[in-house]
Amino acid sequence: MVYVGERMRDFTGMNEGCLIDPSLPVAPCGTPYERVKDALPRYEKLTPEQRGGYLHWLGRGRSGPVDSAWLFLFLYGIERRLFVDGPRGNVSSQERNELADEIRRLAVLYGEHRSFRGYCKNLLAVEWALKGDYAEIPEWVDFTDRFCAGTFNVIFALYVSRNQPIPAEVAFQWAALHPEFVPGTAARRAPDDFRRLFLDAYTRNFDEGIVIHKNRSPLNLIYKGANPSFGNGVKLSIPSLPDPFLLATPLKKIRALAAECVSEMEREGKLGERLRQHGATEEEPLDYLDDTHREFLARLAEKTLWPRGQVLSVCESLAIVPDSSVELLNSWACVTGGIPLIDDGDPLFVDISLLQEILVRESSDAG
Repeated sequence: MVYVGERMRDFTGMNEGCLIDPSLPVAPCGTPYERVKDALPRYEKLTPEQRGGYLHWLGRGRSGPVDSAWLFLFLYGIERRLFVDGPRGNVSSQERNELADEIRRLAVLYGEHRSFRGYCKNLLAVEWALKGDYAEIPEWVDFTDRFCAGTFNVIFALYVSRNQPIPAEVAFQWAALHPEFVPGTAARRAPDDFRRLFLDAYTRNFDEGIVIHKNRSPLNLIYKGANPSFGNGVKLSIPSLPDPFLLATPLKKIRALAAECVSEMEREGKLGERLRQHGATEEEPLDYLDDTHREFLARLAEKTLWPRGQVLSVCESLAIVPDSSVELLNSWACVTGGIPLIDDGDPLFVDISLLQEILVRESSDAG
């Protein structure tokens, strides 16, 4: 799905990032080009050589070697078609299915690109939610991914619509995906222990589960896609499901229980020795990173939860590619601390406690 033309404005007044403007120069096929470094690629900002590479990739059926920017430019167009043109009645069910199938294909073919894979999963989850057939969850809908945090609200709403209590597993997943949830280092090192601790505590406190009475207000989702033209997100309504999030008290109980379990694991220090037992090196921990990625690490260390748009802005200011930079920091943390430093998603989670432990331990080893 591509848009072609010289003018198609987004909410900022700029041309839609995916718009293929035929008036812009394009280098012949096969001309060498540099990889796109923009964290938020736009077709109009590509060089003629990069445009030629993108159009060639489109022409050969969106397969073969790819620049991650091309994946996102194509994804922008599908998001606009589904969630801007779709609500206006301009997209048939058949076309929606075909677009979803293409996203599933690309997610498998190029799944090594973490953020692209996450955005694809969220798009597919939202498409399933909007369809309204909730008899079963298809295998290609993955609600364990942090990119799907907002869409998981549909599962929550389903139990409310049926007057059923919220099961422990559903409550756990909702709490774990909540954009303000901070899991803590101990819980991240021992996720199975954390899950068991929460499920046991939830069952003790709420038996079969918390009951939330349904209301007449429809469930609304905010689709935060990859397309920068969407700004703070596109509001999508699901009239067939109630909004269980109007009553704050039951949800606060779930979040409070998750926080208590995190605190308990931190107090008990489950698996706390793993970090100390991890093989020390003679190098200082930051010696693994170049100057640019040290600066990236320093900026991320300013807070625990990062809206993805802010992360992309930081990457753009440093002229680094988001996915590979996050992967580098996670590889560094696995070597020096035993587990990844960052859980990618929206928001992105940075384990500040883990970072402090790594730096303190290495400082002690050096002493």
